[in-house]
Amino acid sequence: MDQNESNFINLEQKLYQLVDAYRNIKKEKESLKEEIDALKDSLKTSRSEVLKLKDDNDRLKVANAMLGDEEHRRLMKLRVNKLIKELDVCIAQVKKEKG
Repeated sequence: MDQNESNFINLEQKLYQLVDAYRNIKKEKESLKEEIDALKDSLKTSRSEVLKLKDDNDRLKVANAMLGDEEHRRLMKLRVNKLIKELDVCIAQVKKEKG
């Protein structure tokens, strides 16, 4: 019976170690989930900030072009041409619907 008791005690110790390792892994998993959620929020905030900054940058370029800045004059011409093309497409669609 001594050998059986020894085997049982060893098995019981290993079981406790396994349960303890499982609990530690479970805690680590929860911690990592929280970290992932925090990083997702941070990424979302950063993306929206980048979009806002890009929009602000575009507006500043257009404002500089309107002020006559030589560097941005070409940009303004391209933008005006794009808007004219969009208007032409709209006018054509309206004529098509009426006709």
